[in-house]
Amino acid sequence: MSYEFLKKTGSSAVKTLVVFLLAVSCSLGMHLLGVGKESIIMVYLLGVLFTSVLTGSYKWGILHSFTSLMILNFLFTEPRFTFIIYSSNDIILLVFFLITAVVSGTVTSKLQKQIEISERNEATTKILYQTASGFLPVSGKKSIIHQGMIFIKEFAGFDSAVCLEEDATYCFEAPKNEHSYLSYPIESNQLRLGELRIFNENRQPDPQSELIVQAVATQLAIALDREHLYMEREEIRIAMEREHLRSTLLRSVAHDLRTPLTGLSGAANLLADNYETLSYEERQKLAMDMSEEIIWLTNLVENILNMTRISDAQLLLHKEEEVIDDIVSQALSHISRLLKDRPFTVHLPDEVVMVQADGKLLVQVLINLLENAIRHTDPNSSISLEVVKMDHTLKISVCDTGSGIDPNIKTKIFEKFVTLDRSISDGKRGIGLGLAICKAIVDAHGGTIVARDNEPAGTCMILTLPLEDQIWNEK
Repeated sequence: MSYEFLKKTGSSAVKTLVVFLLAVSCSLGMHLLGVGKESIIMVYLLGVLFTSVLTGSYKWGILHSFTSLMILNFLFTEPRFTFIIYSSNDIILLVFFLITAVVSGTVTSKLQKQIEISERNEATTKILYQTASGFLPVSGKKSIIHQGMIFIKEFAGFDSAVCLEEDATYCFEAPKNEHSYLSYPIESNQLRLGELRIFNENRQPDPQSELIVQAVATQLAIALDREHLYMEREEIRIAMEREHLRSTLLRSVAHDLRTPLTGLSGAANLLADNYETLSYEERQKLAMDMSEEIIWLTNLVENILNMTRISDAQLLLHKEEEVIDDIVSQALSHISRLLKDRPFTVHLPDEVVMVQADGKLLVQVLINLLENAIRHTDPNSSISLEVVKMDHTLKISVCDTGSGIDPNIKTKIFEKFVTLDRSISDGKRGIGLGLAICKAIVDAHGGTIVARDNEPAGTCMILTLPLEDQIWNEK
């Protein structure tokens, strides 16, 4: 006999004895008060019911019934204090008492067991619901497995480990010195994913714990299968997005390279074939057109290279202390031919402002902003570049007086490959990388860049950079 059985039997015996003694005490008290044995029998009947309820077993109720019968006969039937019965009425009374006590005790015990089973089933149902719903918001293989092990510990009381059969069997968080365990398969609809190990310390799980463990194993299989499908969909989506970007870039580059190359070829051929017959002004015009196309091609190639470095997460900054006047000067020298006779103003701080930045990349940002302003405005529209030193930041604004940003692309102006549909038909070339590169470079410097409407007309591209405290005033 196990320790648990002996403990439960002893507890039930004590409860039965206590109830019996209370019933005897009450019956003696009632007898002294002159109460008849027909009413005293009800006290013993209640004692039988209490015994069945407290012990949870009809056997103890039956035992209580027989002992109550004996004590009733001994104490309250004539002749008293003997087990002899002379009266047939007393015999009938005690027989009916015994039948009533046994039946009521048995029915009460079974009813109590049914209630306990119902409560246990309700608790199990709640646990299974919590288990099923608890996996829904969890994503990631390790998180799913960790959640399953928490459920096993919380609801079944066992330490556990999950061993997956992927490239090789690998167990998550298995105890090092644990050798006794029960194994439950984790199987999806298509294949066996692994097994759930329950470290039971040679203790067999009860039916409820067994059901919970099996339910957790099933939910683990469903969640891991769902995670596998999600990862497959993500890989497919990323591959499709990468292919779409590659196709877009190749298509845009091929189109935009062909146009300036055709112009360069035509101008070069015209110069070569008619150099002597062309006037000086015509040759100068052709040379300036070729120079503009070469500048555009150079910027295009530089932007593509920068975008490749950004996409591959290889954008490394080589920060040095740069004078903002020098950066502006370098940017203007690259696009001076594009500006031609366009109204253009530059406002720089009166003092020398040093900024910790990658000078080459910052020059590229200004070139892209100025080139955008030139390309998307009429030749007579004015453009301004203003640099303002603020408390802890440097603010650079490139503003034009054109028609402003098209509302269709205003919210995504800094995304890759964002261009207007009319850009091709009206000769305004662009593959939509310039502003995306500007934002990536400015973000890498810890700054910000935004697009604002310029009053009364046009657009202002405003970027800010964190400013070092080292400022040298011109003396």
